[in-house]
Amino acid sequence: MSPEEEKLDEIRKRIDEIDAAIVDLLSKRMAYAKQVKDVKVRMNRHIKDGRREEMVIENWCEHARRNRRGGEYDLSEEMMKKMATLIIEYTVKNELIVNNSDISV
Repeated sequence: MSPEEEKLDEIRKRIDEIDAAIVDLLSKRMAYAKQVKDVKVRMNRHIKDGRREEMVIENWCEHARRNRRGGEYDLSEEMMKKMATLIIEYTVKNELIVNNSDISV
């Protein structure tokens, strides 16, 4: 294997490690979201909270802006918004399906 191929393998290994960490963090996020849902059910609140969702999306965009000012890679706000929206949509859908909740969305 050439030195360049070894370098490529090493970089890909690091990406794989980051991907695994992202999966672990998403799993933890889902567990916390379930706790939030359980509390909302006990409080007789709606599962879906548009204001909170907007805050989360804005937080992701703010992280992108901060990264742009000092980071090694320019994360676009558009990408962060899409990712946050996807995660939120999946989380809410999962919460509604898992518990077949009677609480309105």
